[in-house]
Amino acid sequence: MASTSRSRLRGFARWRLIAATIAVAGIAAPAAWLATSAQPESARVVADRADDGVRVVSFPYAGAQRRYRIYAPPGARTARRGLLLVLHQLGGSAARFEQQSGLDRRAAAADAVVVYADGLGHSWDAGTCCGYAVRHRVDDVRFLTHVVADVERRVPIDPARIAVTGFSNGALMSYRLVCERPDLFSVAVVVAGDVVGPRCNPALPVSMLHVHGGRDAVIPLSGEPTSPLAAGGFPPAAASIERLAVADQCLDATTSQTTDGVAWTAVGCAADAAVQLRTVANLNHHYPAGDADRVRFGVDMSTLTWSFVQSAWSSR
Repeated sequence: MASTSRSRLRGFARWRLIAATIAVAGIAAPAAWLATSAQPESARVVADRADDGVRVVSFPYAGAQRRYRIYAPPGARTARRGLLLVLHQLGGSAARFEQQSGLDRRAAAADAVVVYADGLGHSWDAGTCCGYAVRHRVDDVRFLTHVVADVERRVPIDPARIAVTGFSNGALMSYRLVCERPDLFSVAVVVAGDVVGPRCNPALPVSMLHVHGGRDAVIPLSGEPTSPLAAGGFPPAAASIERLAVADQCLDATTSQTTDGVAWTAVGCAADAAVQLRTVANLNHHYPAGDADRVRFGVDMSTLTWSFVQSAWSSR
């Protein structure tokens, strides 16, 4: 056991060096939770575009009117679909991020619905960041679990195939969800996010792909002690992903060069969980999606996200 621990730490230490260089309580079963946490009947569809499969749902929650968008591609192949929850950046919106991310295009192949939630004040309370949501202590963990429950009332969802993804503030929030609700959100893909929540020791195995730009000046790859966005600053990306690797009881880690940066992969994780950090040397604080970004940065998150999510779902 001692040699295993030393091996794990050596793997993490090697990654920290590479990343710095590039930076130039028992938990209820998900089905039971969904059955008892459904939204009240006051939740209603306020826009329904049958031509493109998008619905906008609005409901009162904690004194505010909240909403989310759901894209359900036609032709479900299974009785229960997977669900990908998508969280926008600070200042963003569900509608804009749906257009920006391109995630709807591969939803049918994944036999999944895609849900885009709107944060209050165009922000999410990820812990110490960001904006309106943090200043007003919005309980977004609870809100987003309610969103999933309301979706389940409208579309049959497989509780074993629920994932979350986000960019920037949405990525910070995604980390908080897997840290605090791994029973519901056990798979995540984040772009430019870190752990800034009050705690992160998930009691169940979590699969995470973290993508971070080497030129990110907003949430730097190597972290920063203070930030205009968060008084406590941001930890290094390597430190955030390591917390999940340790919680998943991963035994070691490997690194490899890619055409655009470095890939760090934890190995020997509990329940075959996948824990990866991929740095993109030329990427700034930007969500790369589409053919132009694939050429410029070597990454298209709309493709990479579904590839990782489907692989994590199939391994369960």
